Amino acid sequence: MALTVSRTADIAAASDAVQAVLRNLSTYPDWMPIVSSAETDGDDHWLVELRVAIGPFARSKRIRMRRSVDSPQLIVFTRSEADGRDHATWELRLELVKSEIGTNVNAMLRYEGKMWTPGPVEDALESGLDNGIVKLQEFVTRTM
Repeated sequence: MALTVSRTADIAAASDAVQAVLRNLSTYPDWMPIVSSAETDGDDHWLVELRVAIGPFARSKRIRMRRSVDSPQLIVFTRSEADGRDHATWELRLELVKSEIGTNVNAMLRYEGKMWTPGPVEDALESGLDNGIVKLQEFVTRTM
């Protein structure tokens, strides 16, 4: 099963400031509600816990991600587990383009697997991305 959620936002900051935040998964728990933790695990790797709440229930998933593309216009994180087994695909693509107010960010989270089903979980991921975009602007402004 494939699940893709995406959002686009204009951030009132220069692309280098936005890129500095987006390329470091360790900052995500500070501004992205669906990322409850992100700890470094070697160069360009992080152990990330994704968590969504659905009413009184919560679903979480711990995955190891690596930064597989790192350029001024595109940052990509892909799942990269160290156990040698095959795992479902998780990918986060972040495209950065200069805009009238600063930087336009197009974020797309893609999952191909069986654990998370559409419906309430997809709604919770989308809501988390919406809230994250608002908090990203605030976080970038604070760290500039």
